[in-house]
Amino acid sequence: MFMLMKRIVKRSLGMGIGLLAVGFLLAGCGSAKKEVTLWNPFTGKDGEYFQKIVDSYNETDPEYTIKNVTVPEMYTKINTVMNSKKDKDVPDLTVMHVERVELFQSQGVIDPMTDVIKGQKNLNEDNYIAQAWDSGEVDGTRYTIPLDVHSSPVFYNKDLLEKYGPNVLDDEVITVQEIEEVTEKAKKDNIITYPVNLESWTSLSFTTELGGSIEKDGMPNLNTPEMKKAIETWKHFVDIGACQEDGDDPVQLFQSGQAVFFQDGTWGIAGHKEIKDLNWGITNTPAFSPDKISNWTSSHQFGLLKKERSPEVIEAIGAFLEHVRKNSEIWAESGQNPASRVIFEDEGYSKYPQSYLVSNEKELDSLKIYNFKNNGITLDALGTYVRDMIYGRIEIDKGLEDAQKQAEDKLKEGI
Repeated sequence: MFMLMKRIVKRSLGMGIGLLAVGFLLAGCGSAKKEVTLWNPFTGKDGEYFQKIVDSYNETDPEYTIKNVTVPEMYTKINTVMNSKKDKDVPDLTVMHVERVELFQSQGVIDPMTDVIKGQKNLNEDNYIAQAWDSGEVDGTRYTIPLDVHSSPVFYNKDLLEKYGPNVLDDEVITVQEIEEVTEKAKKDNIITYPVNLESWTSLSFTTELGGSIEKDGMPNLNTPEMKKAIETWKHFVDIGACQEDGDDPVQLFQSGQAVFFQDGTWGIAGHKEIKDLNWGITNTPAFSPDKISNWTSSHQFGLLKKERSPEVIEAIGAFLEHVRKNSEIWAESGQNPASRVIFEDEGYSKYPQSYLVSNEKELDSLKIYNFKNNGITLDALGTYVRDMIYGRIEIDKGLEDAQKQAEDKLKEGI
């Protein structure tokens, strides 16, 4: 009898534990994670800093957390998932370059932000850099919300500039004439003054300063007097010995203290900071006149690839974007300037080197974003020929004519 009771108790305990396990399993099914999937193209240090922004939001314990996914070949992946026409494959939110916005809108693969910003009164033009905000609108409809602006200014070696051009930055602008003057002195010591780097973007800055544009009515516009003068200026620098031999690494030249100036993206700050004994500063792209400056600029923006989203997900996206607006200073560590005024207008923001570019209205006005639909094929065409023109392997008139034709041919092919 005793043994029989023991078996009954043992069986009962086993059933109880089993039922308890089932109960936990069912409870888990009833409390599935609520997430907003976010795709971004950031790798390396950029990815680490962006993750910190996401973490800071998730630590507020929102109903919907952000699932941050870095996608290195993001635009290729976007093309794949949008062609699949399966909502489950499409992220809820995406960080994209602003140059893609009008193109995506024309292709019908992006949804407006209208519903997202309805519940977030501070996601408005007054709270962001004007160029970044304006670039997220197409035909009067808001499609994206800015994260940042990132530009291509000039870095300079403070020690070399003190030696070869101590008064160059008295007016805060390096002029073409001053590059000539520094070159005359620096080349005697085998020091490069202004190595060729990011030459397409610098040519855009020169062209804009001269009153030109690489687009006309939304179409490629490369073969212009302004672009010709921009390329001629680069070639002149090569001819007078201001630049490196083609093939020499401009990054290595600057970071090893062998170049006075260096055209680079603000995202290069992280790398320059790691070089011991490199005493550097940051200023505007060289100008023809100190009265008018232009700095090529782009912007990362949050957008909605086309898919069905519940009202709850829409609301969660809005809450996250408002959090980013108020809490994106960590993004400045990556070398970008957050587009939110509450961040870069704070007096403590001046500690970041790139803050120079958003420090006053003159600097803000200098930021030029080319975000027209055919920007991609236009820059690809310019990039095909620009270095050959600069180093004299092709006549500038011929190079610009060929670049314009390449862009127009790509348009005809529907690429």
